[in-house]
Amino acid sequence: YNKVKKYTEKVLPMTTVGKVDIGDISYKKLEEKINSINDMVKKEQIVLVANGKDYTYTYDDLGITLKKEELVKEIKKYQKSLKYTEKVDIIYYHIEKNFSETFAIEEEKLVNFLNTFKQSVDANLMNGYFNLDNDVVTYVKGVDAYNLDIEKSKEKIKSAIKSDRVDNRIELVGTTEKADYNENYVGIDTKVSSFYTEFNQYLYARVQNLRTALGYINGAIVEPGEIFSFYNYAGPFNKSGYVFYYEFVGNGVCQIATTTYNAALLGGLEIVKRYPHAAKSPYVAGGLDATVASYSSGWYVDMAFKNTYKYPIYIKAYMVGNKAYVEFWSNKDAKEGKTYQTESVQIGARGYTSYLYTYDAEGNQIDKQKIATTWYTKD
Repeated sequence: YNKVKKYTEKVLPMTTVGKVDIGDISYKKLEEKINSINDMVKKEQIVLVANGKDYTYTYDDLGITLKKEELVKEIKKYQKSLKYTEKVDIIYYHIEKNFSETFAIEEEKLVNFLNTFKQSVDANLMNGYFNLDNDVVTYVKGVDAYNLDIEKSKEKIKSAIKSDRVDNRIELVGTTEKADYNENYVGIDTKVSSFYTEFNQYLYARVQNLRTALGYINGAIVEPGEIFSFYNYAGPFNKSGYVFYYEFVGNGVCQIATTTYNAALLGGLEIVKRYPHAAKSPYVAGGLDATVASYSSGWYVDMAFKNTYKYPIYIKAYMVGNKAYVEFWSNKDAKEGKTYQTESVQIGARGYTSYLYTYDAEGNQIDKQKIATTWYTKD
């Protein structure tokens, strides 16, 4: 009788809240004990999934808390409902009684949390693009747009908080928009070949045509197996940007076609079309020029090469000072460790034979091919 009587204002032994023993605690200290349990609960972690990523927070961050007052009332009500004999059995036979943790949520705190969380997870749409900073070409993958829906996410979290448990991994609600980008371009990281030619900066009309042609081919992407047509990008040579130089609109564009042609040769690429000028060009060795032209009839002369790499090619074309540059960028393994060099050999007064030498990774010559024999008809 005396043992049972002392539990009139005291929690019976073998009583737990969750995994915490609260047996033999006086009612006066019960609320203090529940508060300490609540402090532990607030440190528990919960994972929120947003935009495909995991974010870890505590219950306290989201405003999840124990229903402390209700829990204290429930414990007291339970013990008051027990008969004398039931209390005896509990004391002498060590019968366990567990009270589940019951959770509540501070909605205002949750909304404030979601508003702040939204700022860190929302993303603006960014399509893939080539970054040319520091004279290096790299491809930046796109970023999908994401917009967290605060109201729906709040309801999702509230529904995950049951009376006696919390889903510790919650996927929040948001809308996404897929970015436009090409995974294959990520591997473009190396300048595989380049060539430049010089020009007179004071021939302003000619410089304008060179700049225009460079602008049209700059940023061109040539996929594996694709044929790059200079005309398809830069022609016809009377379109926007080209001006009269001597008697021709677009006169001087051949210099950019020649620069591109030589960059293709030094990249070890297959030349599909190449036609020489009537006279040797002053900006390149004999037999290594390439002429282009377009006419009102629709007929045109083109320079074209085929991308024989397993990787895409990005063409970077620009001018600095009195030099016009064309660079081919691709994957570091595109040339399979090989390097290339051209040679021009004069044969007669107006004839030239051009050759392409191939070297392995150690610098040993492994091939020599004749590119073309060119006979100029004018001096």
